[in-house]
Amino acid sequence: MPYIDPGSRRQIDPELYPLIDRLKRRTREGKDRNGEVVYVLYKILVEIYGQGNFEIKSNALKALESAKLEYYRRLMVPYENQKIQENGDV
Repeated sequence: MPYIDPGSRRQIDPELYPLIDRLKRRTREGKDRNGEVVYVLYKILVEIYGQGNFEIKSNALKALESAKLEYYRRLMVPYENQKIQENGDV
């Protein structure tokens, strides 16, 4: 996943975290109303990548796939490894 420098994160995070906090409350930490998260992701992609040629539009899929892989690597793999340790391998 392409990492961004700390200066860019400091500029983005103050605007991003209020939305994240609102979505966490509305979805009860991801337990409910997850369509709202999908809607927000979709709207972001449409607004950023929705105009232009195939190359620009396909950048949305690249961003989603990169985010998906990073989520899997950082959150799902450690969780799965912990559960293997607790319950044994299949």
